Amino acid sequence: MSRYGGWMSAGRRWNERYSQDFEPFPDAPAEWLVEHGDLLDGGGRALDVACGDGRNALYLARRGYEVDAIDASDLAIDALRSAARERALAIAPRVVDLEREPLPVGPYDVIVTMNFLQRDLFGPLQDALAPGGLLFYETLGQAHLAQLGRSFNRAYLLEDGELLRAFGELELIDCFEGVAERAGGERGVGSVVARRPADER
Repeated sequence: MSRYGGWMSAGRRWNERYSQDFEPFPDAPAEWLVEHGDLLDGGGRALDVACGDGRNALYLARRGYEVDAIDASDLAIDALRSAARERALAIAPRVVDLEREPLPVGPYDVIVTMNFLQRDLFGPLQDALAPGGLLFYETLGQAHLAQLGRSFNRAYLLEDGELLRAFGELELIDCFEGVAERAGGERGVGSVVARRPADER
């Protein structure tokens, strides 16, 4: 499942959303990523999945990573590509519709997936990690309904414990389920930081 349902392609859905007030590379990376910034040693390849405005890609690039930033919206990717070139950032934005195309080939030292849920990618995300590579994943969970009373399609919410089960082959570093302050407001989320075992080939 992706960010929204319906028959419209992912690229078209997100182009419509980004058609107004789109700002590439705002200086506000995901809180879950920043909270664990001490894990980022600033070397290697990184992948920002469903990168949107590129805020997390910018954060990773500033910490020394070469970042592949992918999104289904060609409007977003065109803006990010131009902004990355102007700022001489080590970010390579490209259009990838993960509902129709595979995840880019790794290995990646860091993979970030925020506010995006497509369950058939859980396995490929693990496979794309380099030995010792880190996965940062966060998206809406059951607390968004149960604790905050928000209206949201349950098909696009994590089940309780779903990320822990999905990434059980990785070494768990941290996890969270519940209500957290995100982007200036409360959201019910499920979050995980995990590492592929360094001795795994």
